[in-house]
Parts: sequence; structure tokens; C-alpha cells
Amino acid sequence: MQHSKTKLHFFSVVPNQTLWGCAIICTIFEHCMTSLRASLVFTTILIAICIVDGCGNAPEKSGPNDVVWITNSHAKLFRIGFTKKDSFLEVYDAPNSMLNIGKFFWGQSPKIDGYQKIENRSKIVSLSAIHTGMLAELGLAKSIAGVESRQYIAHPRIYQSSLLDSMQELAPNGPIIPEKLANLKPNLLIGYIFNIQEKNTIERIAKNHFPVVWANNHLEPHPLGRAEWIVAMGWLLGKSKESTELFNRISTEYLSIAKQAASASIDVESAQPLKPDPSTTNTPNLLKGENSNSESQKSTTRPTVMMNMPYNGQWFVPQGQSYMSQFILDAGGIPITLQPQGSGSNIVGLEKALQAMKLADVWINTDNCNTRKCLVETEPRVMNIKALQGNRVFNFNKKLNPNGSNSYWDLGCIFPNIVLRDLYNIIHNDTQSMYFYQRCD
Repeated sequence: MQHSKTKLHFFSVVPNQTLWGCAIICTIFEHCMTSLRASLVFTTILIAICIVDGCGNAPEKSGPNDVVWITNSHAKLFRIGFTKKDSFLEVYDAPNSMLNIGKFFWGQSPKIDGYQKIENRSKIVSLSAIHTGMLAELGLAKSIAGVESRQYIAHPRIYQSSLLDSMQELAPNGPIIPEKLANLKPNLLIGYIFNIQEKNTIERIAKNHFPVVWANNHLEPHPLGRAEWIVAMGWLLGKSKESTELFNRISTEYLSIAKQAASASIDVESAQPLKPDPSTTNTPNLLKGENSNSESQKSTTRPTVMMNMPYNGQWFVPQGQSYMSQFILDAGGIPITLQPQGSGSNIVGLEKALQAMKLADVWINTDNCNTRKCLVETEPRVMNIKALQGNRVFNFNKKLNPNGSNSYWDLGCIFPNIVLRDLYNIIHNDTQSMYFYQRCD
């Protein structure tokens, strides 16, 4: 991880109207200082402009002046900083707004303006299976007193131990049960914002009792951005060195696989790896998922990949800048997205979706359908999709536990390098050594 101090360039962030205000003040000063009465007028105008304009638009101070803010590799929704005495964590709501939703510190200082102090971490509530998995990966599972639901927890260090039964369920059937959270009396709650009503309920209970860290890592558009949140968890919970080293290993392997995929060309018909060809390093249109009919281009076209399955006459299709689209691109495929911009999903009518996906080379993430028979029974028209006809349909159900939990959702977020390795193997037709995925027969 690289370290860099935040530099404050005042005039680069001051609004234009403030600078115009300064120019007006100078003009007034030049022409009005000829009399005592004029000087009084000038003073009044100066005070008014400072109050209404300049002072109101001054940049917000964030932390003490000597904070060293660490530059993240991919994550956008948190930042970590430190001084000689304290450490800092700031969290944000979403990439498109970057609204600060929490500012925390821990260390020697008794109080820092604008920041909430984290003092005790021995009794934690974790309302996301992903966050619970991160804590388990850092050896902190014993600190977890409460979870959203035990049904969703699949991390082996918890699922395969007696720890799972000791964790109190706070939202086993949907909304959080306020009385259970209040009676548990945790030192710290780590969660994600699902809806405003539940957020307000949790914050009302937590007020003056325990800090709430909203870790919206599920909104990070890049797989490594989501995984990098283990670094934030590590700093927050006294495992900064371990978490940073773990993420660096994950990132190194992920980027190595992506580099290998970028340098390889794929024969779509046989899906076998071909030797890198310098003449084909320019990637085709990555967002529309179009195949060329030209024989001269067929051998160097990357396989198109469709995702998800129909539901109630609609298809949720990931957008071009989404988490799953990034996975497909980094694995050497072309995601069929239908919309280049955006990091979420589009709800597409079934007819339009089927037409767009008809020539897909690979089909992944088929939800509860683990066989081709199930897919055809759900929607008979998918029989016409090329990937289904070619037996190249895969789902992430290989690590499904008897209780229905699936370690793809927590371990897959923590270790995107393993997910990418699976997808790379699927695209390159080497499907004998996959970890999360398996073929839908």
C-alpha cells in the first residue's frame, strides 16, 4: 500500500463566485476609502460577503492536519489515516455521491472533533455474512456476538465450528428485531445500509451506546474494491498488518490472472487457449457482446458471456461497469450487458433479453437452477441459446452447504482471485479444477 499526505489546495476548491466576491471587495476598497463614511460602508459589505459567501463555502476540515491518508488500491467508499497518536476511518455511502456516513478514530486522544471514538471491540454485531467472513478470516470470529442470520453464514471457520450456535440472530426473518439488539449491548456494530427505516432504527438504538460502521462494500464496482474492505476491517479491529498482507496477496494473484487473460486470444468455437498474438491486443467492443461472422476474425474473438436467468418475465442484466462485468472482462470474456454505463443492473423484458443472449458462448450464474433441465422448464425458449446447446452453462453452487448457505457469497467477496480463476478456466474450457463453479449438466 502506498502512503500519501492529503494536500489542501484552497483556491482549487473555492467556488468562482467567492473569487469574484474578492475582486469586488478590492474594487470597493479602492474607490470608497476616501471618507470615513465610505469606509464604514466597506466594512459592512466585507462582513456580509464573508458570512454569506466566502465563509459558507470554505472547505470542510477532515481530521487533524497531520493525518497521513493511505491511498487505496481499488476501494472508493472508505479511507484510512493515521497520526503518531491515532488512527482514522472514514466511510462513504455510494460511488456516485460519496456522502460521508461515518468518521471514526481510535488511539491516545480522548476526543477529536467530528469523529467518534472506537474504544472496545470485544463484542461485535456483524449484520452481513461478508463482514462476518472477513472477521473470521482475520481470526476475530470469537468477537462476534450477534449476526443477521446464522442461515447465511458459510465461512468454514464459523460454519464448521461451535461458534455459529453462540451467535445471536438479530434478523432471522427479515427486519432487525430492535429488542434483541438493545439487550445484546454490543461494543460495535458493523453493517450495510439496506433501507433507511432499518438504518434509523439501528442508529436510534446505538445512540450514546455503541458506534455503528456502515460498510457498503457491496456497492464497490470492482471485485478488488470489495475485497479491499478487509483492510478497513483490519485497521478498525487491530489487525492492520495481517489484513494488508492478505489483501496484497489476493490483489497480486488477481491482477496476474487478468494480465494473462488480456494477453491471450481464444478460439470461440473450441474455447481453447491460443498463443498470444500481438496483432490482436486491441480488445473488440466489450460492452455490446457482438460476435463477428468474419472467418478471419473468428479465431481471435473473445467469448461472449451472459449472466443470470429469467424471473417473472424479466431478466436482470448487469450493466457495463458492474461488479460481474468487471469479472468477465478480467477473465478474458465479453459481458453481454445491453447498457455500457452504470454499475448496477437493468431489468430487461424477456423477449429483448433472449434476442440479445441467443448467441452467447457462455452462460453463468443461473441462481437456483443447477441443471439444463431446470433452465428449460423455467423458460423453454432458452433452449435456443448457443451456450445451452453447447453445454457451457455454469453456476456457483459447488460450495453449497446443507443449510442453504453458500461460501461463494462471503469467501468469493474476500477472495475475488479465486472467482476470477474459475471464470478464466470456464472461458478457456479448463473446467476440471474449479472452486466455486461447476457445470450445469
